[in-house]
Amino acid sequence: MLVTVYHGVDVGTAKDKGAMHFDALPSCGEEVEIDRKAYVVGRVWHLPSARFAGAKLAILINEAVDEAIMSRTPALASA
Repeated sequence: MLVTVYHGVDVGTAKDKGAMHFDALPSCGEEVEIDRKAYVVGRVWHLPSARFAGAKLAILINEAVDEAIMSRTPALASA
């Protein structure tokens, strides 16, 4: 599943990290690993544009988590 990933505290100030492939859409509060760093998903939403090809879903990752507290099966993304 192609998902646009934003990194920041809120959508207005978040930086676009690009579109990444996930096996399943991460949910709010879920831990994800991107570029060997752990993050927590803060928000998930639909991008309703039907006029261009690309991701129709987006997530906001807003804080790194300590690897010691990550679950054993985090969602993995690949760019």
